[in-house]
Amino acid sequence: MIKKLKEHELFTKLLLIFVVVLFIQAIIISLFIYYRSKDAYIELFDKSNETAMNKIQHDFETLNDTIENTLTQLAQSAAVEAYFKKNDQTPLEKINELRTIQKLNDSLAPISPDIRNDIFLFGENGRMFISNDMISDFTAETFFEQEFIDKLHKNPASTQMIFTTFGLTKRDKDSPSILFIKKLQTTFNQTYGYAVVAITSQELSKLFTQSVNSEITQIDFVTEEKRIFASNEEQRVGTLYPTFDAISKNQTQIKENRRVAHLPLYRQNSALVSEIDVLSLTNQMGMILPIIIFNSVMMILVGCVVFIYLNRHTKSIYQLIDALKQIGKEPQTTTVPIHGTSEIRTLGTTINHLLTTIDDHHNRLLQNEQRKRALEIKAMQAQIQPHFIYNTLTSIKFLVWQQKNNEAILGIESFIDLLRSTIGNKKEIIPVSEEIKSVESYIAILTLRYGDNISTKLMIPEELSVLYMPSMIIQPIIENAYLHAFQKKTSGFITVYATVKEEIFVLEVIDTGDGFDTSQTKKEKDYFSGIGIENVQERIQLLYGEPFGLSIQSIIGIGTTVTISLPVLSKTKQKDEIAEEKNEDVI
Repeated sequence: MIKKLKEHELFTKLLLIFVVVLFIQAIIISLFIYYRSKDAYIELFDKSNETAMNKIQHDFETLNDTIENTLTQLAQSAAVEAYFKKNDQTPLEKINELRTIQKLNDSLAPISPDIRNDIFLFGENGRMFISNDMISDFTAETFFEQEFIDKLHKNPASTQMIFTTFGLTKRDKDSPSILFIKKLQTTFNQTYGYAVVAITSQELSKLFTQSVNSEITQIDFVTEEKRIFASNEEQRVGTLYPTFDAISKNQTQIKENRRVAHLPLYRQNSALVSEIDVLSLTNQMGMILPIIIFNSVMMILVGCVVFIYLNRHTKSIYQLIDALKQIGKEPQTTTVPIHGTSEIRTLGTTINHLLTTIDDHHNRLLQNEQRKRALEIKAMQAQIQPHFIYNTLTSIKFLVWQQKNNEAILGIESFIDLLRSTIGNKKEIIPVSEEIKSVESYIAILTLRYGDNISTKLMIPEELSVLYMPSMIIQPIIENAYLHAFQKKTSGFITVYATVKEEIFVLEVIDTGDGFDTSQTKKEKDYFSGIGIENVQERIQLLYGEPFGLSIQSIIGIGTTVTISLPVLSKTKQKDEIAEEKNEDVI
């Protein structure tokens, strides 16, 4: 669609101008609606958040009052004072006092139905009491060794709230906790122990986790030392609130993309702080997607109307353009239809006259180029064949001169087979299996001449033998390896591999000969000397183009690899068959 609009420049520009204007108008209206809605939504949410904050403040103070009443009842118990102040009771008296304390504990009203807590009593006489069956990690001695004990002594308040990074039971030993601690005092204000209600920070956060959305609102309980002792983001518990002093009480402040509100918790000199993420809040509005959908639908509808209108008034022009494009795809079509306005008909008539002239000229050039290409391929084959015959007869003459008549006879038989599969075969493109048969005959001739010191092996997978390739491609490479690769070395191996890599038929002729420095252009030229191998490269590129052909890699003392890259052909192309019919070479 985009490509078609680019080709229709006039149509595209008119449509683009209209769409841009419509888009700008839609953006302006959408932004106006969005920001007005955003302000109203934030204002409404602020009121809702204020209500939630007041409820959390009330719930915390109610919880604090309940804890205070529970601790007061324990502190006023005579059994508690007797058990934790005296050391001279008999075992029976201690048991009776513990029973009385347990009954008192069982009679106390629950501090909260939703928040789990533990009640502890610690006496300076080394005794302790825990309200449930939990196992405590603390003894009275351990409790009195904690750093916060000094703070309890110095503060005149009878009940204090302390934040710790640990709990008092094995269950909560790794959980940050809040300890509500009341001094156990005699009528003369002599402190003999402490009553403690322990609540983990996670349990305390239940006061607000159900009231706020944690993705939008962050709630923190902050001590007077600016340390967070409960939060709906657990990783913040225990950290300092660095900007606490900059927050005004009972006011909402805007800091970057956050709205911060602060309410005091008077019972324990602490504070409730909420931070609203404005970006998350506005995303919750769900305004952006409906606006985008509405604008997209409107632009599509209006665009379709404009498209139909413009297409109707420019149809004749683009029909003429499409006809010209069709001529490029179907060469047999040499005229364009003539219709439309007077100007378009005149233009069509002129184009038809030019197309007729161009088509005649093109046909003549095409015929000349085809004849030229066929003659070039024939000339290269003619070069390869005499060169190949000359080298082979020289090898057989050498065997006769050495009076190796039996080997010479075998060589002549292999040569006859080779002539049948090469010169006797006038096809330019042949199956891989035929090329392999030709190469095997040639290797037999070379083995008779050079002996078994140089071993040649063909490793062509059976499934590749049905592919097609140009004839006499491998033989010149093997010939060069025999002539040039083993000047210093007297023995070695030549191996021919075949595979298909990324839709390319790859043949590799690898020798273990002397090798040479490929950076030295003269050496490479020497290796590729000989008219046969030069023609291999030219034939491949003439048939299939520059991406295909020969490449060479060599390491001195290790050997040389010649790689032949060909297209994967499962059958000969029609144009190859035509060339074969015109080939008049005979044995």
